[in-house]
Amino acid sequence: MALSIHLGAHKTASTHLQYSLRLVDDRLAAAGLCYADPALLRTAPLDLSQILSAGVGCPEEPAFRAALQERRQGCAELLISEENILGGTHRSRMFSRRGLLYPFAVRRLRQVLALAGERQAELYLAIRDPAGFNVSAFSLQVLLGNEIELAPWLRGRDPARVDWLGLVRRLAAMPEVTRLVVWRYEDYAALRPELLRRLLPEGLAPAVPEPPPSNEGLTQAGYDWFLRRAMVDTEADLRQLAARARRRFRRADGHGPLRPLPAEDYARSAESYAAQVAALRGLRKVEFLQPPAAVQIPA
Repeated sequence: MALSIHLGAHKTASTHLQYSLRLVDDRLAAAGLCYADPALLRTAPLDLSQILSAGVGCPEEPAFRAALQERRQGCAELLISEENILGGTHRSRMFSRRGLLYPFAVRRLRQVLALAGERQAELYLAIRDPAGFNVSAFSLQVLLGNEIELAPWLRGRDPARVDWLGLVRRLAAMPEVTRLVVWRYEDYAALRPELLRRLLPEGLAPAVPEPPPSNEGLTQAGYDWFLRRAMVDTEADLRQLAARARRRFRRADGHGPLRPLPAEDYARSAESYAAQVAALRGLRKVEFLQPPAAVQIPA
């Protein structure tokens, strides 16, 4: 059996891709592809995040293996899409104290392969401009009620730096990884047809509908509104307050994206990102996807 794993990362349109595939789940199974994403993998007995947090040998592993095996009966291929395989977006889980991105990604990925009963896997990973990635992940934690201001979430890290190159090198160095397909989040819309073609059985990509944007973060106006109220009312339910801010100040109504950093940070981020993309293209076992020249977006 063949195993493909879409790792996200977080805040790189993973939810949009997952929802797209979920709409044709029955057709995927009929074509011999078992598809598993957060809708399945975040509830018992298939609560993958809980099992990965507990570590290898936890009591829930046998039930997970049995449930996954039952689901994939008759399917020659398995596609897992779950960004929490890498880790979480909480300030203590996404980066180590030294700034290492997804510090336990390799251990967690090895555990997933064992749970799936596979020795090898092809990986799919989207990366994102560092400043935008940091801000978007912070915004998610605000919406979850865990954060108020950016500085505590960063814990002293440079918001213009995210070591995608280091993460890809760690993943590609795993003997279990046959190939690592990487693309920029900024190219997702242009690359979506090609991604679907690669991920799905032959001929099914055109059948996948394109849903509207999902899991949008806070706008700048929404965050400013949230911050003012959170600072005044220390007893406020932060999750409810953030949800109100997102509903009240939507991008669809013309509000701009959250941009809490100075212009120089965004400039440094773009420079670092472009250098990392150039280096990624030359790594062994890594295939870097880019859209046709006519629709390429500068790094």
